Amino acid sequence: MTRVFLSYTEADAAVAGRVADRLRASGLEVFRWEDPENQAERFVERLQTEIEIADIFVALISPAGLASTWCARERDVAFHREEQLKRQFVYVFEVAPTKIDGTGFLRTYAWADLKEPVDEGKLGRALAVLERDRPAPAESGTNGTPPNVFRNRTDELTRIRTTLGTTGTDDFWLVVSPPRMGKSWFLHRLLWELKEGDWRARLIDLRNLPAGHRADWAKVLCQLLDVAEPAGPFTEEDRYRAAAAVSNRSCRQLFLLDSAELLEQPAAHQLRRELTEIYELVGDSGNENTRMSVVVGTRRQDEWQGFRSSGGSSVLFQSLPLTEFTVSVVRQALHEFKRSFGADRLNRWAEGLHQLSEGLPALLVKGLRWAEETAFMRLTDCENGHQGVFDTVARPYISEDLLAADSLLPFGGDRLSDRKTALELTLRAIVPYRIFTQSHLRHHIEHDAELADALRAAGWDETGLWEAMSRTALLASPSEELWQVLNPPIRRLLYRYYHPDTPARLRAHVAARDFYEKWAVTPAGVEQGVVLIECLWHETTKLRLEEHQDLRPKLLAATVELATAFRRPERFSPAEFSRYVMQKLGADFEFASLLRPYEGLFDDVVRTLGETVSGGG
Repeated sequence: MTRVFLSYTEADAAVAGRVADRLRASGLEVFRWEDPENQAERFVERLQTEIEIADIFVALISPAGLASTWCARERDVAFHREEQLKRQFVYVFEVAPTKIDGTGFLRTYAWADLKEPVDEGKLGRALAVLERDRPAPAESGTNGTPPNVFRNRTDELTRIRTTLGTTGTDDFWLVVSPPRMGKSWFLHRLLWELKEGDWRARLIDLRNLPAGHRADWAKVLCQLLDVAEPAGPFTEEDRYRAAAAVSNRSCRQLFLLDSAELLEQPAAHQLRRELTEIYELVGDSGNENTRMSVVVGTRRQDEWQGFRSSGGSSVLFQSLPLTEFTVSVVRQALHEFKRSFGADRLNRWAEGLHQLSEGLPALLVKGLRWAEETAFMRLTDCENGHQGVFDTVARPYISEDLLAADSLLPFGGDRLSDRKTALELTLRAIVPYRIFTQSHLRHHIEHDAELADALRAAGWDETGLWEAMSRTALLASPSEELWQVLNPPIRRLLYRYYHPDTPARLRAHVAARDFYEKWAVTPAGVEQGVVLIECLWHETTKLRLEEHQDLRPKLLAATVELATAFRRPERFSPAEFSRYVMQKLGADFEFASLLRPYEGLFDDVVRTLGETVSGGG
């Protein structure tokens, strides 16, 4: 069970009791020195021991708490333990109005608001961060599995850390990922790795700030830069004052903003502009001891793209997408279980768990726990995609995380329940497709009465639905093409979620190919090649689902049939169009993975497609 140490002074005992009750109700073990069972203990030694065995340290901060000698000693022990753990251990809840000046190391944390009046909503928001970051307790695995073993982001961390440590390189970074891809962990890890050097680092998570901050860029800016908020609107003078404060600190400073997708779009645009303006002013100050760097974590990157709007040199956020884990990461994690699998069984488990989790970090953790709980006896079920295993491991994650309201409707709004339903039905319709356009949505609205009814209840037309889909947190990074792309591992998970058996999947791919063949009369230029490849993808998936013994000749014949039927764009010669489709298909890793069990078949399909297109002049 996860253990929480609650640090507070007697003046804040009432709110400490409410916090303790809520934490215990959610399944956490709480040490509170006022509890009767703790009164007979040797006080000092017991406090130190409890902090050293805790998983989380919660400091309730108020003027009285800051003045308490005992609370200060508890925090000192907690800071030392945090350095040892190399992860966030200390969390700060502000229970009475407290000036941040003079709070020392505490000012580097995001302060959750628990000031009076404290209703259930405010209490829930403050405690939600503990649930989100709750570490795996040490006794949870029979082999003491390290809680962070699955979060291998070495390459990405090294890239940012090295760049920030080099003079004259990029200072603005955008860490982009869909829900539960490890973004928050990544930012916390970066925070602590740089704190070990001579950086002054500060992380603000919008989930911990009052909801009103999501429309108020100035409040977020002041929180992030740790400067005083102006009494009125943020002016040019306030900008100079903030830049001077940053410059006069005479050190390297890293400002990290997590959950930036919660900012309303106008606020995000303005915050980006102000950060770059202040960055330029800090640079103009000429203080060689000062460097200002910003890392923003978000599920969406649209609002953070582009340059500053005023004159002078431009500042651009460098994008760092967090992608799914590879099989090698799963294999590395399995080594931690200290089991004598043998190379073949180890590789099979790695492949099976990677397929089950699609490489998503949070789901990989759940998959490994399932494997451990079943004593690693159900390898065949894992390899074969057994629906019961999928329902146990993946279904709760999909329904509670990927399809949560803040994932599908990150900006809130009216008719949330109806609109969430409409988006879920839309996802059910489009997850068989690897790309989708507004034409896909139109097709399904016209042929799916349930979706059409849900759309009316949501108050959307086809364009409104397309815009809402574009704002979800499930899309891949913005494409330069006209179509949208669901994040591939998430799309594959949702496909298995909405189409749980072979007959349902066959129907989905037959219908998808039929749609593409009818749609193919419209696209021109290279889009015709894209449609051809997608049509071939659905046919290949269908043949695999049908488990044909003679898959090779059937698939090659289908390739010839499709390539012959599709119209070559008039502005391309046969050789040009052939080269394009061969390059496009040859670089399609997902397609290649689909045919990996059939040695050489993918290469044969690429060659057959190119030869047919070329010869079909």
